Amino acid sequence: MQILDNRTLLIVTALISIGSAVALISLWWAQHQRNGSGFWASGMSCIALASLLLFGWGSLPDFLSIVIANTLYVIGLLLIYRGVRIFTDRAPITLVDFSFPLLTLLLFSYFYYVDNNINIRIAILSFAFVIICAMTVKTLLAEREAPWRTAGYAVAFMFSLFGLSHTIRGIVALFSPSYSEFLDPSVTSSSVLLSGVFIMGGIAISLVLLSYSVLESKLRILSLAVEQSASAIIITDCTGAINYVNPAFVEKTGYSFDELMGQTPRLLQSGEMNPSEYVKLWREITSGHIWRGEFHNRKKNGELFWEIASVAPVKQHDGNISHFVAVKEDITDLKEAKKRIRHLANHDALTGLPTRTLFMQRLNDALLAENSHNRAVLFVDLDGFKAINDSFGHDAGDQLLIAATQRLSYSIRDIDIAARIGGDEFLILCTEIENQASVKLVAERIVNVLKQPFTYGDTEVAISASIGIALYPQHSDNADTLVKMADKAMYQVKRQGKNNYAFATLSSSPSETPPK
Repeated sequence: MQILDNRTLLIVTALISIGSAVALISLWWAQHQRNGSGFWASGMSCIALASLLLFGWGSLPDFLSIVIANTLYVIGLLLIYRGVRIFTDRAPITLVDFSFPLLTLLLFSYFYYVDNNINIRIAILSFAFVIICAMTVKTLLAEREAPWRTAGYAVAFMFSLFGLSHTIRGIVALFSPSYSEFLDPSVTSSSVLLSGVFIMGGIAISLVLLSYSVLESKLRILSLAVEQSASAIIITDCTGAINYVNPAFVEKTGYSFDELMGQTPRLLQSGEMNPSEYVKLWREITSGHIWRGEFHNRKKNGELFWEIASVAPVKQHDGNISHFVAVKEDITDLKEAKKRIRHLANHDALTGLPTRTLFMQRLNDALLAENSHNRAVLFVDLDGFKAINDSFGHDAGDQLLIAATQRLSYSIRDIDIAARIGGDEFLILCTEIENQASVKLVAERIVNVLKQPFTYGDTEVAISASIGIALYPQHSDNADTLVKMADKAMYQVKRQGKNNYAFATLSSSPSETPPK
């Protein structure tokens, strides 16, 4: 009956080990990462196989049921120890992993075939367990700052109990009379097997808890990182319904958590983006790819804002997409800064008018337009500006330029373009002009408005304007040539007394540059 009980305990140990191996394999498969649980599952499988072989003692060859079975017990614990070292980010001890099983195999073989001594075999097995348990406990207890240390201490405690029980068994085996059978019906063997059942179950449970404690720790860190992230994060299901938003998203959009749950991100659409962009986004992410781009969205209070976003599909182990996650950064200020930079790069800092580069782009565009007939380019130069700048200083000159720009802008239509291309030089593009007479009216208006006195402090100062005019396509169909001909006509006005305007002629060319 005692022998039957011991064999029953072996079967129970095997079943516990098999169940533990299945649980650990499932855990390892779910995590898809090298964290040692695969070795734990392998170790439990070896222990289960060893218990089954030992259970078959008497029916199986003694080499399998005794020598190989005991060696498999050692290999099983060594695999668990190797998994613990990997779990704690320590390099496995390869020498121990290979030499220890070989040594125990040789000792078990010797004390079975050469010197058949059951007590020594029991002591060898027990002390091998003790050494492995001690190394495992030492490795786990060394991790005092790890987030899983509590679960690690539980595993170390179970291994300590296992090591202690086999220390007692090894000592008893050395100093007790020789056993007549391997599964001797003694109190010691039954007690060890019974305690081994409970301890092995405790080890299996604690290893599973250890793995889950790591997952829980990672999930907690991930959750805190997402919650406290400065980036707006949103998670939707595969249909686009919102499942989660972090506080940064709530703060940015103005919508509460409850208002967003179950809605779709379309709630934020401003109507400023091309609908095809959303179609492209959905096509990309539903095909399993990551989409990166910009959104022009609207907050709850109606305020528009820009976001740069990365939207990625969340794939399960079977490859199916279950969720989508978007990480967004507000780039409204960046957009405004770029807009200001572009403006400064193409506009005069003092007057705000376009520069020569932007003016030439606009002129070329106007000449390439389908209704590009009847265009005029006016080259305006302020007469007497240098004298005022020299007499009153640069501040007076700047104030005069600003005032002159305002008068110049009031003198042309909204569809016309004025640009400052030099210190006191301006270009004007008149579009959709009816005839040459309408250009004359614009030039006369500019001349008249600029010759009116300007006030600087308590002093009145006066300037005038010389204007050269080139017409498209009468004078040229090329933008650069039109500007050059208008420039030549302007200098012709200066030679003839200034404060006037003149149209370019195909044969006119200034012989000298008159003083301003």
